[in-house]
Amino acid sequence: MNEPDRAVFVDLGRARLRLWQWGDAGAPVVLLLHGGWDHGRMWDDFAPRVAALGYHAVAWDARGHGDSGRLPASGAYWNMFLVDLAQLCAELSPGAPVRVIGHSFGGGLSLAFAATFPDLVDRVVNIDGLGPAPEMFLVQDHAAVASQWLADAEKIWDRPPREYASQREMAEKRKAINVRLPMAWCEHLVAHGTTRGPGGGWTWKSDPLFRLGSPGPFTAESLMAEFARIRCPLLHLSGTEADQWGDLPDDVRARRLAAIADAHHVAVAGAGHYVHIEQPDVVLEHVKAFLA
Repeated sequence: MNEPDRAVFVDLGRARLRLWQWGDAGAPVVLLLHGGWDHGRMWDDFAPRVAALGYHAVAWDARGHGDSGRLPASGAYWNMFLVDLAQLCAELSPGAPVRVIGHSFGGGLSLAFAATFPDLVDRVVNIDGLGPAPEMFLVQDHAAVASQWLADAEKIWDRPPREYASQREMAEKRKAINVRLPMAWCEHLVAHGTTRGPGGGWTWKSDPLFRLGSPGPFTAESLMAEFARIRCPLLHLSGTEADQWGDLPDDVRARRLAAIADAHHVAVAGAGHYVHIEQPDVVLEHVKAFLA
């Protein structure tokens, strides 16, 4: 794990975002988008490898994560992140499309960004981020979901952030969730993703409002329609090992990739959900060839 070459904030007017940067600031930009509840320091090992290929590697803390600005009281709206990315591209690479590498939630954002702002994206590397498993779309009563959303929102608004006695406890909790993620990485993510709470304990920097998402319907049909609008080349990387978050059936993965005009899939042996952490050398070889 390497310290970033530079750590800056960029004020987009709508939001203040933390950026972690490696490599020549004048080189072509590669945006690195972390997963949900993570932050930009997730890329501390992989980003310098990308920069060594001759790129300006830029990892963001998405709004509501890490050191970036908080979410609005209404929670995390998908289009909000896409506009943040569009504004960020205008700051980092005016007039030139960027390359994007996204993991998990960040992988989903990378595809939505390419579909919504095709002129801003040159190509996408998607690491296990093709959307949720089919059963996640099986919602019978969206009105009931919206009512539950409001009840959950009110709890978050009124409740102080949870505090932990130690960062070690938080790392162990993270390890219990992501069983294939090495403990050293759990400790690293905790070290850069936590802060002291008002009660003297430790709290996550991530905004609890991220749990809300959007109360509106999200369907398999809308996801496929989004994928059909992607014009740029896509490299999708997934692990072959069973993992809590790598649960997309092979036939579903194939159908979703078939909706994208120029998509290529590589299954990486010996990796689960965190493919770029478990097999960074293999991933880099595929990324090197694809980005070039």
